[in-house]
Amino acid sequence: INSELLRGDLMEDFLSGSWRSEFKPYLDLSVRAVDRNDITTINLLKPEKPSTPVLKPIVNKDIAELTDVLGTAIKEISNERDNVFEYIRKRSLISKQERLKHVKQVINIEKYKIVFIGTIGAGKTTAISHLFDFVDEVDKTQEINNKKRKFTATEPLFSTGSGRTTISEVVIKHSDKTFIEIEPYKKERLEELINWFCESFYSDTNGEVISVELERAIRSITNLKKIIKKSKDSFGKATSQTVDTAKNMSLEMTIDEMKEHAFNNAELKLRKYTQEESRIYCPDSEPPKAWLKDIFNKVNKAELRELSLPKKIYIYADDNAFGSTYLKKFDCIIDTKGIDENPIRHDLSDYIEREDTICLFTSSYNDAPEANVRELMKFFLSQSSKSYEDRFVTLVLPQNEEPEKENDGDGSRDMGISIKKKIVKGVFESLNLKFNDENILFYDALQFFDSKSRIERDYDIEDIEDSKAQVISNISAIIENRKILLKNEITDIKDSSQLITEGKTLSEEEIESLNNAIGKIKKIGNLENRVPSYSYEEFIEKYIEYYSERYAAWNTKDAIHRRLGTFEERGFDTYFDATVVAEGLDDTEMVRKFTKDLKEEIRSILLGIGETLEILNPLIPEIITNFESQYDNFVKNESKPKARIIAKGENPKNFI
Repeated sequence: INSELLRGDLMEDFLSGSWRSEFKPYLDLSVRAVDRNDITTINLLKPEKPSTPVLKPIVNKDIAELTDVLGTAIKEISNERDNVFEYIRKRSLISKQERLKHVKQVINIEKYKIVFIGTIGAGKTTAISHLFDFVDEVDKTQEINNKKRKFTATEPLFSTGSGRTTISEVVIKHSDKTFIEIEPYKKERLEELINWFCESFYSDTNGEVISVELERAIRSITNLKKIIKKSKDSFGKATSQTVDTAKNMSLEMTIDEMKEHAFNNAELKLRKYTQEESRIYCPDSEPPKAWLKDIFNKVNKAELRELSLPKKIYIYADDNAFGSTYLKKFDCIIDTKGIDENPIRHDLSDYIEREDTICLFTSSYNDAPEANVRELMKFFLSQSSKSYEDRFVTLVLPQNEEPEKENDGDGSRDMGISIKKKIVKGVFESLNLKFNDENILFYDALQFFDSKSRIERDYDIEDIEDSKAQVISNISAIIENRKILLKNEITDIKDSSQLITEGKTLSEEEIESLNNAIGKIKKIGNLENRVPSYSYEEFIEKYIEYYSERYAAWNTKDAIHRRLGTFEERGFDTYFDATVVAEGLDDTEMVRKFTKDLKEEIRSILLGIGETLEILNPLIPEIITNFESQYDNFVKNESKPKARIIAKGENPKNFI
């Protein structure tokens, strides 16, 4: 801070720290300081050593000390299983010790991965480009009244075209150098894709159902593109026609001739098939932003003859070249492939399950939360033991002054967003899902730009930066809140452990009451007597229904079938789908449905123990937490054999 900008009492007030409570820590903030003579904007940059790393050693010390205390207490308790009370005390302390290990791992995450998940065309990639300064100022001309006028447009570097998506997942990381690398398809897989593409023109089912982006890339590699030819009709009016060179070739050649032509054009022997070889650095002589935009566009469209098709694209950005301070705050930014037919995908599940991710589920304004996104979030949020709500964010992406047009609003943006936030919150409440209000965010990347990507006259760079800073601030606050919850959990573990270690022994009457409760739970344990025998039939019906809805087109089913159940390029995995169906999308279906009453029965017994036996009160919350975690794991484990049985063609009754 340049102290010369502030004088006298104002300087004292400013440095007193009275403003700090209004802002979350570790953010880039702009504070407007008013001098007697003028207004100056002062940037408060992120400290070199923010307070969280300073606190980590303290927290780690607390965890280490508490772990030692628990270890000593555990050793002092008898191993005899006949003494039920002592056994429960010991298991509870062991559970707390294991939980501390998990808390330590999570609280020591240096930087989080920010994962953007959303449907195709919702504006996910555009939002990422603007938030993290992957935009460039481009000089353009416009003809008005037969006069050419120059103007500057702000364009995203990762443009994919209206309503489309990238060919693959994109991972963006901070680096001291700017370069792109890809995880390439192997030569054998690329050959299969080219073969399938050629065969599609000779197939009765109209062949493969590959994404628009993948088809475009294969056409580029084989030089069998769709070409737009412009001409004028007899009246002199300009017209255009799309010519499909691959389609025309299939009408003139045999399938073998077409394949030979395609492979000759593809020159597969000249391409690189390892990630290390598939790396391109930005030359020092070229402007990094212009270079990145050009190379990313060529990689996304498979226009570089030396590279294979990308399964994943990695972008490494030097902040000195791009000027973004936000990228360094996080481990990486991940732009997942857009959701289409099937929202509950294996690749998305892998990210969601990780403890070091903050998942931003994007939706367009009018549809928020969009149906497919809602279904994906619901599937995970219904697993109560995992606390996904601490890492889940609903990111609403308004466009074209949609908040101002909100029904029942007063025409202001703030009122519109407030109404929409209540609507989004209401959706989660109607689904009985736990979700934090603070995790419903809004960001309009194009709010301050006109239709030609020029900054509107009423706004300036500061407005754009403040808008971005607010979103990054909110994401940082979500991460910080998670750490605070974990720190509070350490205190809770410490307090409850003390109550457990100081507990007295049970009387004969209390032991009898406890044994009765244990007997009730043992009776529930025999699921064969409780799960309906018809459940295997319902699983088959549900699976066929799920499969038919997700993959409605016959040629999609045909493509999946000929790939033995998976379609990697589209993210289709019918074996993973089977585990999802068997588990149940919520507690009204399949394993969750058939075990819902059993779960509530056990919870009721456990709560009853705490009410009847005061001495066990400190143990019951821990037992219930463990039970819910074990229940969610049980559901997942029970679902997998069903999928394997169906996949192997075995009798589905075996899963009972």
